[in-house]
Amino acid sequence: MMVANFLPAKAFRLSATAIGLLLWLNLGVACAGGPSLAFDFARLAECREVTFETQGTPYPDEKIVEVKLRVSVHLIAGNLDDVEEVRIEIRDCDNKIRVHNFEPNTRMESPFSEPIQWTKTTETGKSLGASFGGAVPVPAGTFVAQVTPSLSAGISGREVITEVQQRVAPQRAAVASGTISQEHGVFFKLRSSPQSFLEGVHELTIRFVVPENWRGDSMRVCCRATGHEKILWMKQQTTWAQLTAPVALYLAGDSEARQAALQHIDSGSL
Repeated sequence: MMVANFLPAKAFRLSATAIGLLLWLNLGVACAGGPSLAFDFARLAECREVTFETQGTPYPDEKIVEVKLRVSVHLIAGNLDDVEEVRIEIRDCDNKIRVHNFEPNTRMESPFSEPIQWTKTTETGKSLGASFGGAVPVPAGTFVAQVTPSLSAGISGREVITEVQQRVAPQRAAVASGTISQEHGVFFKLRSSPQSFLEGVHELTIRFVVPENWRGDSMRVCCRATGHEKILWMKQQTTWAQLTAPVALYLAGDSEARQAALQHIDSGSL
């Protein structure tokens, strides 16, 4: 026999409604607390050629070009503390150019300004004592007085040992970066810290190795903000905001390449 048969129909309907309302309230609170963010970056980027003396010499039929991309992170609503990480991926669309190097590199930061000092103090001491006893007769009568003279000799010493250690303060990565797609792309992980802030403009520099006759290309930029969201009684990783868009590249000083890049942007063929 089903349990529902032991309850009045009206009470059963009320219980089901109450459970549904509680579930809806939990889901509503979880969804309402998430931050809302917006990403922004230019769709056209100029590349300048980098001299070999400062960046190393590639193969004779190649050269190195540098592009600077500014990515803006804007908090629209919610709490920025809920954003644990902003990940930015930049990769070549057709794998024809490869990454030479990039900035910023991985950077560790600590909430402490100086190393942590640990001090331990140990104190020790020594002492020595002695006593003597005996009976002394009293001339008046037969009374014998018990006298216990005491002699105490003490040797005491006090030794204090202080041990001081300098410990490295705990650190965490405020910026982590590296290559992806067999060095045809690069990623940047940005995290908030006492010395840096997620909201604002982040300037990224990437240097590509390209053919000697290179004049322009395109790359795809993906920005994603992640964190943990409470759903019912559990926390699950979630994506608060995401933006993926192409960026047209052209060689600095090449007006034809710039015009071609603009046409590609306007036509949406990237």
